[in-house]
Amino acid sequence: MSYSEAMRRTITVTQRKGGVGKTTIAICIAAEFARRGHHVVLVDSDPQRSASQWAEPGNLEFPVYEMALEQVSVSAWAQEVRNIQADLVVIDTTPGAREMGASIALANLILVPCTPSGLDLDATLQTLAIIDAARERRRDQIKVMLVPNRLDRRTLEGRQLVEELSEFGEIVAPPIASRAAFVRCFTNGQSVASFVPGDAADLEIQQLADAVEWAARED
Repeated sequence: MSYSEAMRRTITVTQRKGGVGKTTIAICIAAEFARRGHHVVLVDSDPQRSASQWAEPGNLEFPVYEMALEQVSVSAWAQEVRNIQADLVVIDTTPGAREMGASIALANLILVPCTPSGLDLDATLQTLAIIDAARERRRDQIKVMLVPNRLDRRTLEGRQLVEELSEFGEIVAPPIASRAAFVRCFTNGQSVASFVPGDAADLEIQQLADAVEWAARED
């Protein structure tokens, strides 16, 4: 059995709606696990190339592979991802159903960011329907973690989001606030782990990584 087959875990960050912070979470969670000693690779499957642009200054703690599905078959793309030599692969996806389905099929854990918006909650339901279809075809378990993102606890919507997500029957991650640090990190081509270590944004990503590790131990 190869290194990738025996040891690798794959985290897919996905959501049926764009603009929910998928790339930010993908970049920052990948950086946090790199800081914890994992050999991490991020796959940018989104034609918008947000993760690839983030990586262009060369300041990230891990490589980003630009691997959009537009011009290749799902099976060929999946094999390319499986051939990656790393113990943790993080996949940043586009909202398209085809791309989401391909990324979900490879995942051990799926992170679904959701902001305090009715549109996001509806999109989360659509995302979970795609995940459930993949679950029916898999023998092993696909775990899902809903990530309350860009949360403002001062607002009613922010306070209600965690409660609303808990009704979906999946794991709910520690919330991540709306913080300028995440925007500045993109501008500087860094993760919060290196740009603002110890900042509230960094601590929230660490808490998310702790939750991911806890979910992995429950396998």
